[in-house]
Parts: sequence; structure tokens; C-alpha cells
Amino acid sequence: MTSKMFRRAVLLIAGVAFAGWAGAAEPVKIAFYGSISGVNSESGRQGMLAVKAAQQYVNENGGIKALGGALVEIVPIDGTSDASQGVLPLERDLSRGGISGIVGSAQSAFALISLPILQKYKVPAVTASAANGTITQRGCEFIFQPAAKAAQFSIMQLDFLRYLAKNMGKKFEDLKCAIIFENSAWGEDNAKANRRDLLAAGMTIAVEENYEAGKLADASPIVTKLRSAGVDVVFPSCYANDAKLLMTAMNAMRYKPIVIAGGSAFTWPSLLNDLGPDVNGICSADGWVWDNKATLDFPEFTKIRERYERENNEFIPGQGGPSIISFMLIVEAIENGKSADPVSVRDELRKLNSDNSPWFKAYSIGHNSFDNNGYNADSIPVILQWQNLKPRCVFPPEAASSEIVDPLTLKPFAK
Repeated sequence: MTSKMFRRAVLLIAGVAFAGWAGAAEPVKIAFYGSISGVNSESGRQGMLAVKAAQQYVNENGGIKALGGALVEIVPIDGTSDASQGVLPLERDLSRGGISGIVGSAQSAFALISLPILQKYKVPAVTASAANGTITQRGCEFIFQPAAKAAQFSIMQLDFLRYLAKNMGKKFEDLKCAIIFENSAWGEDNAKANRRDLLAAGMTIAVEENYEAGKLADASPIVTKLRSAGVDVVFPSCYANDAKLLMTAMNAMRYKPIVIAGGSAFTWPSLLNDLGPDVNGICSADGWVWDNKATLDFPEFTKIRERYERENNEFIPGQGGPSIISFMLIVEAIENGKSADPVSVRDELRKLNSDNSPWFKAYSIGHNSFDNNGYNADSIPVILQWQNLKPRCVFPPEAASSEIVDPLTLKPFAK
């Protein structure tokens, strides 16, 4: 390695702006806002690792070319895992100025509390995988939500259940269902949509149970209630520790219903760490899966994904991929506007769609664009199934890269 190459490598690692040897451009600051600490820190861990992988990709490929090769610097903003306090560090860091855009929060409760702060300091945020339906309906001009909303998750879950029941030789209308959810903005949004769609389909909701977010200590009473009611299909919306408690209790009681979760922890590497081989067969809706066809068709994303997997020894999870895409949309907006000014970034984000942005196209199949409220109304969720210790995209067929297997026997369906 030459001395010039070594110096550039050192600058990249340090996150210091580099614009060639004639002079250094100012670094471009992009914040990551999420639960880096606390009970939901798994969410923040995924997001931070993802934006670091994206940062390395940008900086090693010439930085922000429109700004003379300026490197990107990540500003971590820890909202902790307490939504009542999470706005304080966000306001503290935005009040200092210099941040061009924010990735996050992927957690809906934190995305919602961020809205007045984003509006006050005029800094745009792209919320990665946040799915609450009201995030882009509260008049904030600096919020962008690329993910499908919870209401769309529920529709996809029900469509998938029909498909699954047919393959399993079961009568869809005879299946007894349960809705389990934490009482957060995201959990309640999921449950509301599940309840509406199941009742509209004439299904029996045998159990509906909620619990205080982050406070579940023992899921055995919930599982006992599910088993006693003869529940065939469970629709859970839980974060990491609660998902672990729920599934561990099911396994301990040798109770194995069909699980079609509402995303989050049921799509994360932590579930594999907690359950081992028992993770196989679990299904979940999600806004994005690492092997959906839209992503597999984009080689530049594949480069970042492979780096993430190589350096972190895990597949890239359902909050990681959208965090990368959110980061790259902000970078693309800076390049297009030739400015790191956050208002310019906001204006350029509004113009992006899957026709002019390969990163937007990688989010989901079909056309993608932000509407006047900053919502990607064209995004559709997908269904993943854990197979061989890894989530695979199995539904809908136009997005799927793998075949569904029977979630109870783990055997392929006869064709």
C-alpha cells in the first residue's frame, strides 16, 4: 500500500472528510436516530451497523462527488428505549446544527415524537422501516416514510394465510386466530388492522391480548390462554425480548400454532440467537427482506449487504436493509441538489422515485415514490419464512425468491 493509499484509508476509518490532497472538504453529517441503548437496543444495533456499512460504501467510492469528494460522517443519536424521553437527545443534537439528514427512527413511537423537532429545526428524516399509519399524516414537512404501513401488513398477512391454508389443506374460515401485541403506537396499529381485517373476513378471534411495551416478564399465561382456546394462527407484534418469551413459552408447552407475525423481532437475527433451530417455520410480514427480488436485482446493494454479512457474521435484517436504503436516499438527494443544506435535501428527497433512483427501486417491487406527505404509497409488504436458520421471501409470488414450506412440518408442499 502506498503512503497516499494508507493516508486515505486512515481518513476513511476516522470518518474525517477527504477531498483529495489539494484540500479537504467539510464532512457531510448524516444522523442515525434509534434505540441504541435499553430494552429495544437490538433495533438500534441493526440500524447503526447498517448505516456504517453504507457509509463505508460511499466513502470508499469517492465520497459525495457533488461536494468535492466530501466524506460522510455518522452522528449517532440514542433515543434510548423510552419514547417519553427519546426526543431530548434528538433536539439536543439538531439544535447544534450541521446535520443534513437523519436515518430513522425505524420505531414508530420514536418517529412520531420526532415530528415537531424535525419541523422546528428543518432537518429531513427517512424512517427506514417505521410502519405506523399516522407518521406522515401530521403535517410535518420533513418526514419521509418509505415502508408499507401496518394496515398493508395486515392485508398481506391475511392474503398469505389464505394461500397457506389452501396449501395445508385447511379451511381458511375454520381457523381460530389470536392477536398478541405490545401497547405501543406500532403494536396497537398492527392489532387494529389485524382485528379489522380478520373480522371482515369472517374469522374467529379467539384471543386478543396486549401487554405493556418492554414490561413483559413471563409469556406463559398468554400461551396457556392460546392453547386453551384452541388457537390455530397467532398474529404477534412484539420486540425482541417479548418475542423470545412468547416463542420460548410455546416451545416449553409443546404448543405449535402457525405464527404470522407483524414484523420487527420476528424477522431479526436475535430471534435465531434466542430460539436456534426452533426458529424454522415462523412466518412474518415485513416491509423488506434481504432476498426480495427488487433487492437481489441491484448489484450495488448486494455489495453493501455482503459487506454487512461478512463483517457482522449475520444476515442483514429487516431494519438493517431499509436503514441502508434510507441512508443512500439522503446521499442521493445531496448529490442531486449539490448541497448538504437540510432544506435542499428535503426538496430533493421529494423528487426521488424508482424511475430515477436505483436505491428507491431496491425497496420493494413495483413503482415507488413519495407523495405530498412524504409517504411511499406504492410500497407493499412481503412475507418471509424462516428456513434453514435464515428468513426467506416467500410471498407474494412476484416478490418471492423461495418456496414456502409447511410451517408445522417444515416439509415442502406437493406441487
